[in-house]
Amino acid sequence: MPRFSDYINLSNDLKQVTITDLIEKAKALAELRRYSQSTKWQYNERFRDLQQSAALFGTEKLTKEFIAHHVNEGIHKSSHLTCSNVQRKSLLNFIATAIYSSPVFTCENVADGIQIKTLLKNLVSYEQHLKGQEKRNATVKSYLQTASKFSLYLDRTNKSDLSNISAIDIRDFITELGGEWSSRSMRIVPSHLKAFLEFSGANSEVIMFSSFRVPRKSIPVRAMSMENVEALWKYIEGDDTDLRAKAIVATLLATGMRPVDVTGLELNDIDWRCDTIGFIQSKTNEFMSIELFPAIGSAIARYITEQRPKGTGEKYVFLPKKAPYRRLTSTVCNRILAIVFEKTGVTYVSDGLHCPRAVRRSLASQMIANGVPIQKAAAAIGHVDEKSVGLYTELDVSKMRSICLPIPCSMKGWLDNNG
Repeated sequence: MPRFSDYINLSNDLKQVTITDLIEKAKALAELRRYSQSTKWQYNERFRDLQQSAALFGTEKLTKEFIAHHVNEGIHKSSHLTCSNVQRKSLLNFIATAIYSSPVFTCENVADGIQIKTLLKNLVSYEQHLKGQEKRNATVKSYLQTASKFSLYLDRTNKSDLSNISAIDIRDFITELGGEWSSRSMRIVPSHLKAFLEFSGANSEVIMFSSFRVPRKSIPVRAMSMENVEALWKYIEGDDTDLRAKAIVATLLATGMRPVDVTGLELNDIDWRCDTIGFIQSKTNEFMSIELFPAIGSAIARYITEQRPKGTGEKYVFLPKKAPYRRLTSTVCNRILAIVFEKTGVTYVSDGLHCPRAVRRSLASQMIANGVPIQKAAAAIGHVDEKSVGLYTELDVSKMRSICLPIPCSMKGWLDNNG
């Protein structure tokens, strides 16, 4: 019987370079591709796992034996640590990409195991459907992975007709998949599975009766109140000497940019002649151009000319106040906003009311409340899909009241008695 290490493709390039150097090259590639801060954080966690495993294994370079040990070790890790063998394989393939080497592991195509032709044909059509919607490659891959797993499950249970799928089938599939995927990955399964069933002409409502509940990752951030927004503008116009904080808060308020895009803003992204800011969004990889409003332009210009460290050679607009000078993290953006609120006398609330995302939501909500079409409001804050801003309508109280139905007379008495 062949060993696991026999399936590992280890090129000479990977054998010759130390693990530390390989990781540095991979980090440089992540920067070049402009991955988001959260993605790079996940990679750094896996890089640390790789280095720790190498130290315990007693090797400085990749070997087939070490790789087999490292991947098998990931199988026994807890799912909540997100150290599965699949992620470790992906990381090693990413490292190979960084030095233009062939992948360490060949891609395992789930669809290759499907024997029923109707299921396979439907899956291929679904892939073309997703690509036709101009979704990002990562999004297509994520949707397709769930659909492929479900099609493989149906093939194994000999069920070729998706129109006869029952809630029990959904429940059994999700239970089985839960043994392979982490709880974090399982959160996307219901929505992805529903999209696949709707495309296939099946009854997607069976998901509601499958008794599967997904824990919410976090409480949705609500829009910031107008009083707090006004307090921030007063701070920007005030006498505080922290020009960096003023510039960052002004950018957040006027543009609704994501913190990772604010901290990633480069000097060349600002066109002072045309009064625009142009950059590639870290989340969507889509180019976005924003008008350089006077409030932003003057705040950034003051910071650059008066307080930004000189002679650093750094391309980013916002830098630390002391060396080493490098790009700020989005966490620093949150901290700056929290400090500004303390200066304005606003009590910090832990449910996210005073974070940059709340500022972003406030801007979109104000636009919609002022009659801006939801499509334009979505585009203004960098959303590709207008469905993403559905929750931003919460500040338009007058319109929400206009569509409310009156309370039936029979219920008014009940409310009086129980209120």
